[in-house]
Amino acid sequence: MGRKHILRVLPPLQQASPGFTGFPEGYSKQRGLIDKLRGMANRLKKTKPQPFYSMREIAGYFGVPLRTCAIAYETLEHEGILNRIRGSQTLLAGRNTAPRKAVRAVVGIPVWLHSIVISPYTRAFYMKLEDELRNNGFVVDFIFFHGNEVEHPDFAERLVRHNLDILFWHTPHPLATQVLFFLRDHGTQLVFIQNAGSTTSMHCSIYLQDWQRAYHDMAQALAAKGIQRVVVPEPDYMPSKRALKGFSATMEMSGIEVEIIQGEPDVLLHKAKQLSKGNRGMIAFMDQQVADMLCSQEPVVIEKVLQLVPVAFCRGPIRIPYFERREGKVDIIGFSPSQMATKIVHDFCRSPVLPGGVIHTFHATYQPSISLNSIHEPL
Repeated sequence: MGRKHILRVLPPLQQASPGFTGFPEGYSKQRGLIDKLRGMANRLKKTKPQPFYSMREIAGYFGVPLRTCAIAYETLEHEGILNRIRGSQTLLAGRNTAPRKAVRAVVGIPVWLHSIVISPYTRAFYMKLEDELRNNGFVVDFIFFHGNEVEHPDFAERLVRHNLDILFWHTPHPLATQVLFFLRDHGTQLVFIQNAGSTTSMHCSIYLQDWQRAYHDMAQALAAKGIQRVVVPEPDYMPSKRALKGFSATMEMSGIEVEIIQGEPDVLLHKAKQLSKGNRGMIAFMDQQVADMLCSQEPVVIEKVLQLVPVAFCRGPIRIPYFERREGKVDIIGFSPSQMATKIVHDFCRSPVLPGGVIHTFHATYQPSISLNSIHEPL
């Protein structure tokens, strides 16, 4: 089937750029062509977009290679002057610029930089979420921040300047409350992922992450193995400290004692040696920051600990390059990033304004004896 005929209303090139006899000797043809096309476009622009000259026409009239013409078109597209529709045509943008495709909403996603460095789950979730949102007509705007920024008014002003329709925040920090109120007052729809049991009192749309079912499965598996004590390096992150209470209660209901120790390498190794004598204990990390600090800074210590006692990451896996080519198995409790992203975007598409309150609860799964090699991913 032949291409659809494109109705062009622009004047012939001889009228659009009269008197052209060639570019001056020694002058960059690429630079010259960009300037010529920019001037022509500004003169010919109308209120609405209209088909522009084909690259073959431009290349033939100005005596330049097609590659030079393609670079010029790409440059003008970045400037918002042209819109190239691959395999179809090039449009001269109108004075009232409009997107080529309808945009459902601009979704801002604050991303804690530390989390995407240490957490394979976080990286996979945001990548899948971005793909799903873009494929369904949303504009995604990632807003990266350091942990200590969230409580400052400047951060709220920074978010407002992004002109967001929706703010989607995975586990907002408890100190960010005033920032969130500020955004809500500016008309931004708020959508959060939060841990079950620590929901906000704000009127917003919430997805919950329920860890307790997986903790229960883990407790039953440990009890079946005769494990009587779980040692937890003390968490630093505030939400992890809260989660520790629920974890401890679940373990104790199965007759398993929970002991908190300092998150120091020598303390951890000493405790692992004690637990190994009776084969009735394990180490469990309830805080990814503490786990990352120990595993990244002291991987040899962690390797020794793994040889002595079972180890569990109870808030999702972390990236440990040391074990990319070494043996080591851990228990992991976490969520499916793909399943979560797909569900959330499905809800976004179904309703332009999500209802307030809890929309859905995701449940973590307990996976025993996962090889650390299997969670390796190149960065």
